[in-house]
Amino acid sequence: MRVITYEMNTILPTVLFFYYPKPNHDSVWNEIINSCVDLASSNARDVRRQLEYAGVEYIEGLASFDDSGDTNSLLVKKSDESASTISVDKVLIATGSKPFRPGGIPFDGKRVFDSDSINQLSYLPKSIAITGSGIIAIEFAKIFRNLGAEVTLIIRDNVPRNALMKIGLDKDIAATLVADLVRSGIKIERGAQAKSFDVPDDNLKAPIRITLEARGGGGRPTGCAMEVKCNAYLAAVGRKPNTSNLNLASAGIEVDEYGDLTVNSALQTTAKKGNVYGAGDVLGRPFLASTGVLQGVTSVKSMFTSAPTSMSDAEGADTGDGIVDDDPANVCIDSDLSRTGESFDPKSLAANPFAFPIGVWSSPEAAYYGLSKQQAEELGINAGEAIALYAECLRGLVFSPNGLLKLVFEKPEGRILGVHICGDDACELIHYGMELVKAKRTIADLNNSLFSAVTFHEMYHIAARAAVDEVGARKRRAAAGAALAAQNRAKNTPN
Repeated sequence: MRVITYEMNTILPTVLFFYYPKPNHDSVWNEIINSCVDLASSNARDVRRQLEYAGVEYIEGLASFDDSGDTNSLLVKKSDESASTISVDKVLIATGSKPFRPGGIPFDGKRVFDSDSINQLSYLPKSIAITGSGIIAIEFAKIFRNLGAEVTLIIRDNVPRNALMKIGLDKDIAATLVADLVRSGIKIERGAQAKSFDVPDDNLKAPIRITLEARGGGGRPTGCAMEVKCNAYLAAVGRKPNTSNLNLASAGIEVDEYGDLTVNSALQTTAKKGNVYGAGDVLGRPFLASTGVLQGVTSVKSMFTSAPTSMSDAEGADTGDGIVDDDPANVCIDSDLSRTGESFDPKSLAANPFAFPIGVWSSPEAAYYGLSKQQAEELGINAGEAIALYAECLRGLVFSPNGLLKLVFEKPEGRILGVHICGDDACELIHYGMELVKAKRTIADLNNSLFSAVTFHEMYHIAARAAVDEVGARKRRAAAGAALAAQNRAKNTPN
């Protein structure tokens, strides 16, 4: 999905515009859909090949635990309605997730979609309304806007930046993303939610009419839109794990109120025999492919090494990292909390900013790793931050002048605690930032390093200089911003 989103947000709009300067919208959309299908099919074939090469037997069907509660056997129902029972020693539940569907929304897969079914959209809508303020909502908003559709983003928060900060984005990165949404022509309905839908059944060209209300219900303030008209609607409001049809209760496997598996530091579930593990979206946030793969590797290692024999054996175990597994919020910045192995705590992937990098495949891209200044201060750390604008380096000025890179560092030593980026190649650049944090590199280290000219990586050096010369840095950013504003005015001025 992330690869498809990247292609739809960056490559295809440019390529298709080159081939279709005055495109037929249906032709453009069919080209995109065909490309996405090819990508998804290629990925599925590759996964099957990997299983085959590894000697893994592949059975296609719906597996669940038997009513007897025995976790050494699975009932498998195939598409032809036949069923069989297979014997197992260990079980890994990695059944993924599906979009959360709020009540009251008439999902039909034709004009009203969730974030999975939207991939089956058979036409390029002239206008689309999207409910959601998270990563998926923003990615799809930019996809459709880049393809020429009018986009309305409906968010419950009155301040769009705050909605993005709640999912971990730094305040300036969040503000940059919101500014880009507005600059690209996306309309944002703040402090709003969909109250009712009027979806014409007999005329696909007639607009959907969505009545809006204030967050939590009630009328909206004077001057705010009470209705949105659109050709298509997308609800991108989160995901829920695929655990409801596995007969987990019979197996003694507990889930929380959202359906997430309850696991310990060895990724074991509450199954009495201690032989059932979980990985990926079934554990809940962050719903990322990269963390799911890491959890899968960790689960398998736990299965076949000296892992605890039951969940109770692992509770409260000290990882040796300065934290206790049953309280992953106690973040220790000197810990290597992204390691795998028996002491790996899956819950840290949601609570610990040092566990994994985050990437937003919008245009521009956004990514971060480590602490924001606010998070550092909440941990009692005397922290500073330093910014480099994309417009301050030549490559950035040419390709992504509105972006920025921020370093968060500990004072006075200068140890780098976090890296936050918004702009071209942010999802690539963040991995260098991740290594800076994990290696405990300092601002001085960056200032003493040499970076190739005309590269985005120069911004790391520019930000490090800004950390030691705040006054000069503010002047340089002001000059770069003024030059960029003048350049934009010149572009928008008729000859």
